[in-house]
Amino acid sequence: MSDMPENKISAQTILVTDSGLGGLSVFTEIANQLKAGSPWQRVKLVYFNAWPEVDWGYNHLPDMNTKARVFQNAMTAMAAYDPNRIFIACNTLSVIYPMTRFSTETDIKVTGIVDDGAAMICEALVKTPDSQVIIFGTPTTTSARSHEIRLKEMGIEQDRIINQGCVNLAGKIERDPFSAIVPEMIDDNVKKVAAQMDKTRGRVFAALCCTHFGYCRDLFIGAIKKYITQDVVILNPNEAMAHRALAHETSITTHPEISMHIVSRIPWETSRIDAYSRLLKGVSPDTVEALGKYELNPELFSVV
Repeated sequence: MSDMPENKISAQTILVTDSGLGGLSVFTEIANQLKAGSPWQRVKLVYFNAWPEVDWGYNHLPDMNTKARVFQNAMTAMAAYDPNRIFIACNTLSVIYPMTRFSTETDIKVTGIVDDGAAMICEALVKTPDSQVIIFGTPTTTSARSHEIRLKEMGIEQDRIINQGCVNLAGKIERDPFSAIVPEMIDDNVKKVAAQMDKTRGRVFAALCCTHFGYCRDLFIGAIKKYITQDVVILNPNEAMAHRALAHETSITTHPEISMHIVSRIPWETSRIDAYSRLLKGVSPDTVEALGKYELNPELFSVV
């Protein structure tokens, strides 16, 4: 009989959720970290696509109550996988989550990416006093001002924070990340926010507070160089969430047995899977393989 505590030798289930394919970057990085050193001998990784319908997502829903009701249904479905941890790798869903009944009733440890993003931004701003941050996000994320509220609670002055809600950009990247319209939309959003900035400050931090935006990092950099003359540093909360996921765990086995499972209530076109496979193939062939074998379940959760 092993002397190791039971929780260190039993299987662990980690679930990552997003509305679409953007959060696969977090899912992939967690998998890569586990391969390097895992506290558990067996890990089941589940990616749960919480996008509700083919032609509309959470940003299309009329109000927060409706968004919370649909996401409540999705969270209940996630609990059926019996996860030990749930990572909400979506800024929009992280904003919605506290409005769900699930958030007050569950015993599962749930982490939202807004907290990781806010911590990352705060650290950068504190280290560079003469700086400001642009928060690029979906309209749901920026209108809730969740990052701004957390940053102010951490002592960051409001005049150092600029919100830029990028209408329809996440959906366009989700459907076709290599579309010619994507760089045009990013260019337009950077141009708009540049006009609002305090040009007397020094460094600018550009926080990509939508999991989809990280895939377009180079496009954001290109647009920023056109319109912003100050020194600009990109912040990607996807990386912060993945790196913090196992930060408090102690590695006891180097080569865990890992299974990867991706599930969705909506179908993904072959072209979309191919596009994300191109984005991820150099980072994780295992994720690409799991994506190609994803489980389509139209009854995964209710949207009514």
